[in-house]
Amino acid sequence: MSDDFSGVDWQTARYDDKAFTPGDPYEVARLGKRIADTAKLIEEQAGKLQNLVDGNGWDSDAGRAFQDKTHDTVGLLTKTHQRYAAAATALGSSVPYGPVSDQARENWATALNHAQSLVRTALTKAKDADGDGSRAQKQIDQHPGPDEHPDKQKLKRQKDAADGELEAAKRDLRRALDYRDTQAGYAAKAIRDAIDHDGLKDPKHHWWDNWKDWVAEVGHWAGVAAAALGVLALIFSWVPILGEVLGALALIASVVALVCDTISALDGKGTWLDVAIDVIGVLSFGAGRILGTTAKEAATAARASSAVKDFQLAREIGLNPTAARDLAETLNGVRPGEIGKALSEGPAELLPRMRSVVKETFNVKGYVNDIRDAREVHAAARAFAKEAPKMSEIADSSFKTMAGRAKALYYGSQAVPLLAGWANLAHTHPDEPSITGPNWFEGAKTLPVIGAGGTPFYNWHWSTSG
Repeated sequence: MSDDFSGVDWQTARYDDKAFTPGDPYEVARLGKRIADTAKLIEEQAGKLQNLVDGNGWDSDAGRAFQDKTHDTVGLLTKTHQRYAAAATALGSSVPYGPVSDQARENWATALNHAQSLVRTALTKAKDADGDGSRAQKQIDQHPGPDEHPDKQKLKRQKDAADGELEAAKRDLRRALDYRDTQAGYAAKAIRDAIDHDGLKDPKHHWWDNWKDWVAEVGHWAGVAAAALGVLALIFSWVPILGEVLGALALIASVVALVCDTISALDGKGTWLDVAIDVIGVLSFGAGRILGTTAKEAATAARASSAVKDFQLAREIGLNPTAARDLAETLNGVRPGEIGKALSEGPAELLPRMRSVVKETFNVKGYVNDIRDAREVHAAARAFAKEAPKMSEIADSSFKTMAGRAKALYYGSQAVPLLAGWANLAHTHPDEPSITGPNWFEGAKTLPVIGAGGTPFYNWHWSTSG
């Protein structure tokens, strides 16, 4: 079903259809009550067992061994009780008859009942509006008069009003389904958290027991490293070798963060918004390589284009071709005989294609060559810069405009993803400094779809539940 509810037959649609709010809240409450009763029974038996071993008559080796084993059993029963109690609380054990707030966090039985009530109201409104609109349209079609006829105009106003009511009903329906998804996320997360942290999955503790937390931790600090290295790479991009090495390290950290955040998103601990921001950050390195090269090529071609204009002026004032060419090359900082080559090698387009961006991002050989050739390339660039005039001093041309735009896009391609990646960092420990976890997008991750995480058909959820 699409967001505009196209294809819905408003005259026959039911609140408990699969597309809306299927399920029976009273059956959910009965299940929650049974689970709550089981939790209470487990708690009572754990208490009785604890009282048994706390009594007298156990001062012997056999008694003490029995006490040790029983204490372990009591501990496991207590953890089991916690799991059942958390599930019972999340599901709920009764369905209230009074009003429920759309903003409050409710158990699933209460939330499902309220969501179904909201959907029923919205569907009734939609059914009436759809019927009114159909009747009005039918009368318009059957009316023999012209469109300007007063009766026909009145019918059109009735049809427009009915269409407006139908759109309002659709908005109510969307809000009801958003409420359903949010509350379902609350209940699922509560149960999932209880299962993940009650210690029942494996009594033996090894470093790999908490591998998901470890992956999230590595991803967080890789993101911090990528942000810091990215800033340093921009600042020191003019320093031979250092700029290239910092850029390569920033890319490696970004890829590590992407891999870890993808694992966390599949597990449901993270969101696909985190992954999307990481992907943009990784691809920004390839975009930066292309745009940086484009800016340099366009700047060289712009000087060559300016030299051509100066050559023409020099010829007009009477200089011979050789003298005119030497003057034009000197004025514009173009190496002897390089005017034609610079113009022919100038970039044909400004914005890079996505295929080229991906290819350049993962061009390992290119990064190695950049680092290896950095000193020679920077030395040649500095020597050329001493000869060449500033871009503002050369004659206007399409290449000059392209060079300026490419340079601006280059810095934007690096700075914007860098800022977004840093802003998305969230603390994994409460004692971290604020700079390592601004978490500006936390609110967005509570929105359906935007804050989605998990693996479809396994542990998928539409938003974080806060």
